[in-house]
Amino acid sequence: MARFSVYLVLGLVLGAALVNAVAQDPGYLFLTWGDWQVESSVWLALAILLIAVFSLWVLTRLFYSMLKVPRVVSQYFGLRSARGAQRRADKGFTAFFEGRWEVAEKALRKRSTGDEQSVLHPLYVALAASYRGNTEASLQALDEAERQESLPKSLIVMARAQSYLAADAPEQAAMMLNQLSGRDEAAPRVKAMRCELAYQQRAWSPLIACMPDARRSGLIPDLLLNVWEREAWLGAVSEARDAGESLALWKRAPDTLRAENSPLWQAFVNKLVTLAQWDALQKALADRFDDYCEASSLDAVTALPERQAKPLKKSLRRWCDQGADGRCCAVLADILEREGDAQAAGALWEEAYNRDPSGRHALAWASWLRAQGQDERASTLEKEAMAIIRSAS
Repeated sequence: MARFSVYLVLGLVLGAALVNAVAQDPGYLFLTWGDWQVESSVWLALAILLIAVFSLWVLTRLFYSMLKVPRVVSQYFGLRSARGAQRRADKGFTAFFEGRWEVAEKALRKRSTGDEQSVLHPLYVALAASYRGNTEASLQALDEAERQESLPKSLIVMARAQSYLAADAPEQAAMMLNQLSGRDEAAPRVKAMRCELAYQQRAWSPLIACMPDARRSGLIPDLLLNVWEREAWLGAVSEARDAGESLALWKRAPDTLRAENSPLWQAFVNKLVTLAQWDALQKALADRFDDYCEASSLDAVTALPERQAKPLKKSLRRWCDQGADGRCCAVLADILEREGDAQAAGALWEEAYNRDPSGRHALAWASWLRAQGQDERASTLEKEAMAIIRSAS
């Protein structure tokens, strides 16, 4: 406020001095140009000159402002266009995340100029088309991106491989993945696709090898990987060329697949039985009986020749005391009967029947009784076994 007062006082003083100067000596100005003559005071001429200069300055600014109008209008509409493109992109990416592939594809395809799209637009257009089952549209989008050079070559190859995998075309997917460089092969996405490719091709050994990388990538759900892993180990063991390969696979298998009553153990013993590798099977069963006594193991024992089955008697006796279903007693009775120890075998057949009076045990005991000349009791058991079998069917 004080500064304004000072400026006001100074302005009044200067104004008064100017008015006084004009009043004392207004001056005289005479201009002539051809037939034109102008007479004026100096102060009036200076005022007119100042007004003219100010007016010229105002007109110049107005002229330049008018020249800028088209550019401002263009920027305004360009901003609106960019905002619209951004909204479409957000809508497309949101729909992609939600799994609405058709909406995502349509939203990401809409664009006004090439400057409004990023490398993600053609990539996600292709993936959305692939996920909704339109492999042809996906490949066309990738071909267009390749012509326009709007996507890196490696991404185009990966997206094509992904489209072929989604269409259950593993041969074409393999051709695409084989075009990638070593650096691209290290990408988690490529490792996940290699895993899926191996599963589609039923290439069990490559699938087992790439399973750890696929788990680390986090791109395939663990539940699905668990299913693939189980199928891979079962397939690899079942298709092993010899007992050594089958045994090596069994020892390398994850602990979760080697648990009690696991399908992998059953596949392993069935493979050894098929190959008639009795020594290897006898050793594997001896190790297995240290921890578990499963139905598949007992069935495998009955398939062993007498020479290989005899060393397993000690393990079977231990499990006979623990088992409640009588199967272990029945298997041991079969071994003893083949060795000629009929008395011990008969006691075990009876024990098996008492623990589980099933048709199987009744028929086996009846067979032993008939061999011992006890036909009447054997007939009674046979009738009982037939009744059980009929009721079960």
